[in-house]
Amino acid sequence: MAGIDARFRELSRNIPIPRPWNLTAYVGAVAEFRGRAITVHPVDTTVLAGAGCGTGSGLWIAKRDADVIVYGADTTEWHAEHIVAHELGHMLLGHGPDRAAGDNAPSTPHTLAAVAELLPSISPESIRHVLGRTDYGSIRERDAETFADLVMLRAMRPRRDSMLHTTFFRDRGC
Repeated sequence: MAGIDARFRELSRNIPIPRPWNLTAYVGAVAEFRGRAITVHPVDTTVLAGAGCGTGSGLWIAKRDADVIVYGADTTEWHAEHIVAHELGHMLLGHGPDRAAGDNAPSTPHTLAAVAELLPSISPESIRHVLGRTDYGSIRERDAETFADLVMLRAMRPRRDSMLHTTFFRDRGC
């Protein structure tokens, strides 16, 4: 299996990172690439922490035909975008339920109850799996975190053509 850097390069060729950065556009591009709608919802962090999210950062809920990403509403805009990029990383890197647990095996009843409290409009029957940030040491979590870091770095990096104009033409009065 290719390293995370090679996988990121391939994914960013297929799903360009918007410049200037626009999270809504990026989520839309990922949804189109995957052929599944993705909605993003800020939620109360205390409820999120009870949903199996460790520190209460973010949660990916895969329904039968769409995906939902939730994140703590009390975080900064940059951190919220990083959390969403992390969860998108899980999706794009093929993370999901362990195959040994069964493809349709939802999370524990406690997690499903927490999701029902978070988003009452989602029926427990429609949830295929819930992937929260609970095991920060796992390879999947490290890869999703690296993916989010790379997305945010690429999004914030100045365009090469504007850098050339700024440095080369600045001293020439152009």
